[in-house]
Amino acid sequence: MLRKVKRLALADRGGVLFVGIAVGAVMALSFLTYGKPVSALMPAETAKAPTITLPAAAPANAHDLQCSADFPLSPRVLTGLRANRPLRIGVIGDSFGEGIYAATNGLFQEADGFQVYSFAKEGIGLTRYQSLDVLAHVKSRFSETPIDIAIIDFGANDTQGVRQGGHGAAYMTPRWQAVVGGRAAELVAYLRQQGVAVAWVGLPRMRKPDFDRDVQAMNAFYTGLMCKLGVPFVNPVAASEDHQHRFAMELIDSSTKQPYIARAEDGVHMSFHGYREITKPVLQRIALLSKNAPDEQR
Repeated sequence: MLRKVKRLALADRGGVLFVGIAVGAVMALSFLTYGKPVSALMPAETAKAPTITLPAAAPANAHDLQCSADFPLSPRVLTGLRANRPLRIGVIGDSFGEGIYAATNGLFQEADGFQVYSFAKEGIGLTRYQSLDVLAHVKSRFSETPIDIAIIDFGANDTQGVRQGGHGAAYMTPRWQAVVGGRAAELVAYLRQQGVAVAWVGLPRMRKPDFDRDVQAMNAFYTGLMCKLGVPFVNPVAASEDHQHRFAMELIDSSTKQPYIARAEDGVHMSFHGYREITKPVLQRIALLSKNAPDEQR
């Protein structure tokens, strides 16, 4: 099973296929305004998966899993391995989530033992519950399609204020952090209660300086929150900037060392290859699962 995955895990076969095109023009339109979009955090105590550490997929660096070492082991993952059934990966998020879904599905679609599902929807976010209650959406999708592993990416639509209970809060104020942090923590707690392994992926370097500044504040916020919750977090900035720490349309693949087109023309979204690069620490861990899980847990 993993022979195919290993061949796929570090090599991009897709050329220059942009996910922004694949999922339609609406994805790009959701970012045209670069919107200015919450913490007494809500760290509910949740049961953790058995601690069985997998070998690191790559040397530790700035673009690696932070905050947790045992991903993606969880009760549902271990049950799936024991039953020798395909492991179900669900990608949750906004248009970045749709991009990560496309890259993840492209990676695993030819590998036995994995199935990938999209719980993502463009234009949504944790500040936009008046449009879509993300937790209710995930609960509904999970009841139809239970998953074993969740990859989450929110934030690009959330660099704006938030309203809850008739009160508003400006971006990154203490109340904003309490509301958004609480919603993120509730989502993580629900998935863990179902036995799901959870990982969170941050946002890349952005072309517009003002938007990039807000996005980096978002990454810092989620780094702290996910570490407090014990959720593995990937900050993809190092994998999405040039050697001078600037936005760049073309980057160097971390495995092949060859240049590739990394970004969509909007300066926000990634290419198919780019989404795979920013999610690589998570995807490598998932690809290692079957090879490194103890025999009695397969």
